[in-house]
Amino acid sequence: MLCLVSMPLLAQEAREVPLAAERADRLIFEAGLVGGNSVACPGEYVGIEGKVAGPVSVYGMVETYRCADFAGSANRIGASVRLGPSDWLVRPALRAGVEYDGRDTSPTAGLSLTFGRRYGARFMAQHGEVSGGKDILLFQMGAYFSFGGRR
Repeated sequence: MLCLVSMPLLAQEAREVPLAAERADRLIFEAGLVGGNSVACPGEYVGIEGKVAGPVSVYGMVETYRCADFAGSANRIGASVRLGPSDWLVRPALRAGVEYDGRDTSPTAGLSLTFGRRYGARFMAQHGEVSGGKDILLFQMGAYFSFGGRR
């Protein structure tokens, strides 16, 4: 009798484990390419993102540029809010942050699309302002690996 009662419970646990394993984890490490409008120049970026609660995450990234008029790095910190369930294969998010490039500090706002589960691709578009009041539009595309989630 005990065996008959425990079988449905074991089957339910077996169904829940794969779903939990597919969820996005607590930390995401990413790296990729960044470019933009005429004020921006091509470069690379690395970043890390950590979940705070529900759809809210905080992130930090470093972008490295080698241009004719600018060689160096820009640092960005901010928050991201996912705009849908975490089990969607493609997850859109709104992003807001602050960028510091060694000369100026400016607010940024943007959006991202994250593809995949444990690892995948992310595409971002961010808008900011550089010295002299010029608008800058950055496009980032990279790959990510997530880890540190619940088991």
